[in-house]
Amino acid sequence: MKKVKRRAMSVLLIILCLMVGVGVFSYRFFHDGSQWVNFTANKHIYANGVLIGGAIYDRDGNPLVHTEDGVRKYSDNKNVRCATMHIVGDKKSNIATSLQKVYADELMGYNIINGTYSVSGTGNSIYTTLDADICAAAYKQLKGKKGAMCIYNYRTGEVICLVSTPTYDPENPPVISADDDSYEGVYLNRVLSSRFTPGSTYKLVTAAAAIDTIDDIFDQTFVCHRYEIINGQKIVCSGTHHEEDFPQALANSCNIAFGNISRQLGWETTVRYARQLGITEAHTLNGIKVVKGSIATSGGENELSWTGIGQHNDLVSPFAMMRCAGIIANHGMCVEPYLIEKITDSSGFRRTLPVSPDSTRCLSRNTADQLAEMMRNNVLTKYGEENFPQGMEICAKSGTAELDGGQTSHAWFIGFCRNENYPYAFVSFVQNGGNGARVAGGAVSKVLAEIQSKTDEA
Repeated sequence: MKKVKRRAMSVLLIILCLMVGVGVFSYRFFHDGSQWVNFTANKHIYANGVLIGGAIYDRDGNPLVHTEDGVRKYSDNKNVRCATMHIVGDKKSNIATSLQKVYADELMGYNIINGTYSVSGTGNSIYTTLDADICAAAYKQLKGKKGAMCIYNYRTGEVICLVSTPTYDPENPPVISADDDSYEGVYLNRVLSSRFTPGSTYKLVTAAAAIDTIDDIFDQTFVCHRYEIINGQKIVCSGTHHEEDFPQALANSCNIAFGNISRQLGWETTVRYARQLGITEAHTLNGIKVVKGSIATSGGENELSWTGIGQHNDLVSPFAMMRCAGIIANHGMCVEPYLIEKITDSSGFRRTLPVSPDSTRCLSRNTADQLAEMMRNNVLTKYGEENFPQGMEICAKSGTAELDGGQTSHAWFIGFCRNENYPYAFVSFVQNGGNGARVAGGAVSKVLAEIQSKTDEA
């Protein structure tokens, strides 16, 4: 009797283990099935590591990548191919944040019932908000330097330009050696996945905090004699600005004035506004992760001064700085940037419903509008209205981010067009590029001219 009982218990244990195993498998099948299918060794959807199904288009329906007679083909225009490589992806799936990598299951049309089978066998189509012509213009203006440019509609959230360099032609990939500095970070999308010292562009965050929390900020006068000693340590400015008010301090990009303002704000307010404007928060672009920025959160008055100036340990992504400019442009409201307009199956039916981008108030309208007026003053008094397309009413802030070790400064230029006919916010970044207004500002100015021309012709 005991033997029968033991055997029955053994059978019950085996059945229980089997049921647990089936349960675990079922969960993994539903949860991880698309990852199993999209493994690059799967010869049904990859040929020599190259995705063989699905297509990606720009906002005008121009193909950025598609499959023709079993062969993966990119745009006919080499500049477009190079410009969109980081967001579309290369043939070997080296770009972790590319649409071909992140949306492989959507491109192949994977679902639990049919797997990747479709009657046509062509997969699905992703229609992006990108403008191939504007991306190509940005690529040309970055001139092969390491950098990034991103432009989006701050009213609707549509990203029309997203370019990272260095890049290469995915139809004719180069042989890249480990010690080739010209291709350093080539598989990283510098807009989304890299962080850099922001320099004086970060003063917009400090200025927003000051407008909100320092009652007499517009009545204050600052005195700049090029450097100031704080607790035995030196704060150095790029020039000697003498007496200046708050708007003049932003136009002069004065480190002495903004070091003073940072100390008035204190650490708590400094950290809060970095978070409030999304600098240190996590972001995604249609499910593609964006690297979080960071700033120091404690320290002495010298560290606090440099943090508010945009130096010290400040690190931000170009995406976050563009988003910040969009908040100011849109009267304090953030309409989250997005990249994918729709996904359709092989029959043309929409697989995804249109989703309105999230909208959040990050600044009061009054604060954002006062800051926008100061950015407009920057262009009129410092950068030169003649250096930008006439009629777009550019509002901007440059940044020349100083680096240790004798390296050439990073060049930044962020801002927006105030003319409602061109509701675009932008970031232009050139790694080790030098002067922000001249280098990064000059590059994005020509791209904005392309946008103006194309908009006016429509």
